Amino acid sequence: MLIIKGGAAGFNSVVFYSENFRSKSIRKNDGTITTIISKRKVVPNFERLIMRIPLLRGLFLFVKPVIVLWKVYLIVFLPLLFLLLSSGGASEGASDSSMSSILLIMANLIFNHFWLLIAAILATFAIIIKLSNLGKYHGAEHMTDSSFNSLSSLTLSDVVKQSRIHNNCGTNFVVFLFVTYFILSFFFSDFIVLIVLSVCLGYEVFLIKSRFLAPFYWIGGLFQYFLFTSKPSKEHLEVAIASYKALLTAERDYK
Repeated sequence: MLIIKGGAAGFNSVVFYSENFRSKSIRKNDGTITTIISKRKVVPNFERLIMRIPLLRGLFLFVKPVIVLWKVYLIVFLPLLFLLLSSGGASEGASDSSMSSILLIMANLIFNHFWLLIAAILATFAIIIKLSNLGKYHGAEHMTDSSFNSLSSLTLSDVVKQSRIHNNCGTNFVVFLFVTYFILSFFFSDFIVLIVLSVCLGYEVFLIKSRFLAPFYWIGGLFQYFLFTSKPSKEHLEVAIASYKALLTAERDYK
């Protein structure tokens, strides 16, 4: 069983997490690296059960951030959601105020061009990654995990040889999400139904890891390589390696 359960990159940091701990290494302004180890909360039994149920687990992962950050979503998206649900039949009775008109337009754009909006968000994210160190730390995260899983090595000379493309990257899940949405759109027209089914089925396909799905992983790999990662330098790799080593040590001492 893999010790490392996942990771994430920041603008000056790399995070890895295991079953019991979370490790975050940060490159400070003076060039030194500091690593913070924190104990993860115990996963509730109901969540462990849900993650064993096909289809339901994908939907849970999609909804979980909304549950954790419900206040943010409530403030930002509730007005748009209300207008989105009511714009279909209640547009004639909508308020003539400029604010209501703007919100109504935004709701209609989200409803009619949802995936175009998602593509615009991803494009914006890709630009931010390429113009900052985020992409370099993201690549370092992938390369460090690949080196340990394939070579059981965390030496810089081995890590630097690894590809910055990783099969478990969330970019691949997004690719499968788009593909399943496109296929299901021929059979379903309801927007909410399409989103729910796309998330549920897309995540299950993402978990299969079959060689027959290789073309889609190639697409995800291209997105990772050209848009969502950049070639890391020694400084970025050192941060990822420090985070990974600290997490392995924490797990070993805990057991």
